[in-house]
Amino acid sequence: MTKPQPKQHLASLLQNQPGSKFVQILFETSTLALPKLEKAVRIQKKLGNKSMLSAILIELGYITEDEQRRLIRKHGRSFLLGELVCELGYINLETLQLAEHELEKTPNIRMGELLVKLRLINDHQLAQALSEQLGVPLMHVDIDMIDKSIANQFSKQFLRSNLAIPFELTEQYVSIIIADPFNTAAILEIEQQLNKEAHVFVAARDTMASFVDKLTAEKRGDKLKEGHQIAEIVDSLFLAAIRDHASDIHLEPMAEMMRVRFRMDGVLIHKMDLPLEISKRVTARLKILGQMDIADTRMHQDGRITHTVGKMDVDFRVSTYVTVYGENLVMRVLRRDGGLKSIEQLQMGRGVLERFKHDALDVPTGVIIITGPTGSGKTTTLYSAVDYLNRPTTKIITLEDPVEYVIEGIMQCSVDKTAGRSFEASLKSIVRQDPDIIVLGEIRDKNSASVAVQAALTGHKVLTTFHTEDSIGGLLRLIDMGVETFLISSTVVSILAQRLIRTICPDCRQTYMPNKRIANLIGLDDDTLRNHTFYRGTGCGTCYGTGYHGRTALHELLVLNEQVREAIIEQRPSHEVRQISCDSTDLLSLMEDGLYKALQGKTTIEEVYRIAPRSNSNRTVDEIMRIMDDKK
Repeated sequence: MTKPQPKQHLASLLQNQPGSKFVQILFETSTLALPKLEKAVRIQKKLGNKSMLSAILIELGYITEDEQRRLIRKHGRSFLLGELVCELGYINLETLQLAEHELEKTPNIRMGELLVKLRLINDHQLAQALSEQLGVPLMHVDIDMIDKSIANQFSKQFLRSNLAIPFELTEQYVSIIIADPFNTAAILEIEQQLNKEAHVFVAARDTMASFVDKLTAEKRGDKLKEGHQIAEIVDSLFLAAIRDHASDIHLEPMAEMMRVRFRMDGVLIHKMDLPLEISKRVTARLKILGQMDIADTRMHQDGRITHTVGKMDVDFRVSTYVTVYGENLVMRVLRRDGGLKSIEQLQMGRGVLERFKHDALDVPTGVIIITGPTGSGKTTTLYSAVDYLNRPTTKIITLEDPVEYVIEGIMQCSVDKTAGRSFEASLKSIVRQDPDIIVLGEIRDKNSASVAVQAALTGHKVLTTFHTEDSIGGLLRLIDMGVETFLISSTVVSILAQRLIRTICPDCRQTYMPNKRIANLIGLDDDTLRNHTFYRGTGCGTCYGTGYHGRTALHELLVLNEQVREAIIEQRPSHEVRQISCDSTDLLSLMEDGLYKALQGKTTIEEVYRIAPRSNSNRTVDEIMRIMDDKK
């Protein structure tokens, strides 16, 4: 008698077993052995078919929850919605069976609607399940981010009856957010009316009902005046940037339209396109708010906007740059809320944080430098350090361009050339104010570097920032500026280099095996890859398909000791200074900190390779973990 093939045997084994679809997919797409699947089925039958097979496989340790979620997301269309909701853990197997029995008695209702009607799941869980089943992104969107001019092309009745809103228009497609992605008639209607292909997003029904109510309530019989329209567009841009936690807004003129992009987590994300006739008026409006010359479109200009967004005051640093298609405008978003963090919130490793506090900030005199490229979080770290040092017995004076966060109890000065407060003039005055701690927003040139060093020599503590690639580069740049090596070695206490690196999106996080070549390049050997679990994001509505949501910092702290000071005086090459620092001060490179955070599951190996400067390291993973965790 011919022995049945494994696939036929499995099909026979799974007949009428709850959760069989998941196991069939698992068998076809993985190397999980048939005997393990047979064991899971035996246990399920022994339990009276009261548990899903995937739950049993997870309990046995044959698969992880991340692997289960990845397979569901990849093969969502293979599942019936009831099965999917059960696999996602929103209901148990017994509840699903009761719902299936109820569905047989009410055939004119879909399973998802029935589950919500019976209050077995809520609207948000149904939207998540539909997203997983159809591979349609689940949209987290605010009403103020919707382009109302597009939505208002459709009748109030259409929006309300279909719970569908077109919210963004580009040359190729229209983005639609809808409660029921199976409503093909509504999607087709929008496509035909706007003559664009639809990109569909799903949202919870109650959220969509709220959106439609707000939109239709805002519709007026008379057309708004043009000036009010432009003001609304600008306000909606500001609000969307704040809601998305964007660091910059880019308005980029092109031949046929103006592209609007937000820099989110260090990466530019396309948001919308503005027609040319509107874009020029939007630019003019922003220039007026920034107190810039709107008549001059041939010169690059800078300005500053203070604007109330919602109930929050926000500053925008504005810069225009003249291009062949018009003025390119970039606005840096300077939020006043939540900008000031405590030093414990900087997400330093425990070992690095303790050394930074006790071996750098608590030292009575000397220069402490925070260094990194533009947008690396230097200012946030600087203010956190100032907040840590701010005591009733200490006088702190700052010189900044501009003051970004106001801290109670310290004397802050903003550079203003028009008022006669230039950086150079203020430097001369600051040392006459009897400060204990001087904070310079940035070392710009030899003059400001000399002032910092001289202030430290006279018994002051000086905090400042610098633009260099790493901590050793900060020392070398001071030398290049003409500061004597003996002054550097006697005044500089520490240099903290940093970068901002994207963190994995929590909503689509799953395990994966990193690229072996890249892992080896940042110092991970094959044994470490095999013995540790690594994560990445697959892309979802929360992270706009990037797999990343939010950022954390990488730090490289150099605390100078006698060996390092001697190397500076002798003007040793940078690689020798780095080696001495690593051997004698437990200096960890930015790349090693990135490796540590990847091992913790906060970021990916590929992101570390993209962000961190290359550095050779002979340290093992255990040594890195010991130094970061401050384990002696």
